[in-house]
Amino acid sequence: MSEFKLEAIKCKNCGSGLMVELNDLVTYCTNCGSGFEILGGEMKPIEINFASPARPAEGDIVYKPFWILKANVTILERTATGGFLKNLFGGNDGSGGKIKFYIPAFRMPVDNLREMASAFTIKDPVPSPQKFNVKVTGFTYDREDALKIAEFLLISFEAEKSDTMKTFRYEINVDSYEILGIPFYKQSNGNLRDAIIGLSI
Repeated sequence: MSEFKLEAIKCKNCGSGLMVELNDLVTYCTNCGSGFEILGGEMKPIEINFASPARPAEGDIVYKPFWILKANVTILERTATGGFLKNLFGGNDGSGGKIKFYIPAFRMPVDNLREMASAFTIKDPVPSPQKFNVKVTGFTYDREDALKIAEFLLISFEAEKSDTMKTFRYEINVDSYEILGIPFYKQSNGNLRDAIIGLSI
């Protein structure tokens, strides 16, 4: 009969114990501010920062993880035209540009995920993230999931134009993957309301 043992996960930089929930794909050291992505059983460094609350509300604050994909999008072909992508890329000719995708890394209903990812990506509301000594867990989606959701967002942005989309080809080249802890108010009814834009899940 084979044996197995549980080992405490420690920060590779300071040796402190790390808070890891079942199926977490990323962990954060509240002692030294180091982030680690768990890939193939190995802990790889990843940048993790936090946003400060911008909206007051009732309830205790908890931090939930978002993937930040800093990417360059190239529109290769589009047979239907409209204005949304021009606005998304800062009013250019619609051929693409740099964009920062905000992708929730924790589980929520699909409609809420799309609404939250869309609103944060369009508004890019966190100008100066910083290190906090706070707990952040619940990393359900890995970087591959985040990229798939970003592609879904891009297609849905285009599909929502007033005209009919016939052909849409694109490339997304991700320059960097980071994690951002977004503050949420835990409300008495069990819902979470983000402290940046004010959306509820």
